Amino acid sequence: MSSTQDLKTIDRGAIDIVYKDKGSKFIGFAKHVANAEEAMAFFDLLRNQHHTANHCCYAYRLGPQGQEVRANDDGEPTHSAGTPILGQIQSFDLTNTAVAVIRYFGGTKLGVGGLVKAYKATAQLTLAACSFKLEVVYQKAQLYFNYRDIGTAMHWLKQEQCLIIEQHIDQKCRVQFNLSAQQLRHAQEFWNSQPEILFEIFKADGY
Repeated sequence: MSSTQDLKTIDRGAIDIVYKDKGSKFIGFAKHVANAEEAMAFFDLLRNQHHTANHCCYAYRLGPQGQEVRANDDGEPTHSAGTPILGQIQSFDLTNTAVAVIRYFGGTKLGVGGLVKAYKATAQLTLAACSFKLEVVYQKAQLYFNYRDIGTAMHWLKQEQCLIIEQHIDQKCRVQFNLSAQQLRHAQEFWNSQPEILFEIFKADGY
């Protein structure tokens, strides 16, 4: 998953997807989230709604490269619940996605292998019940130029319909804006032929 590609994420989520094994009931939920705060609020809501459940295990994956991840076993053996849930999010190649599995214990222990199978199956069924969409990934960039070149810079920004984030207009000008992946390719080709104007792309952690 690249920062210059559109992101696959959830369009329509899923709730109450049930998987049963030896009396235990696993209930899956999945939704699109924009950040970790939204994901944790989602999990807290489910935990409150199912306050009598034995476990609320979850995972989320965020960011243009799916680089921000978290998995929680909520008292189940280590890596027996959150990790297989996260594995299914990755298997579906999703980001900005949160999945939770509620477990009501049925009286028979499943063992670590059985738990991995159950949480993986519930997450898989839950994501299979969702519909997906592609989100446009925007890359932050900027132009540096002398005031005499403002016409060239602003005409290009208007023509490409770039969303301007910040601008400073003086003898030395700077304009920050967002580009889609397609616009980024056009920008690199165009500004390489315009040496009097400096085109810079922001990295994920700043410059």
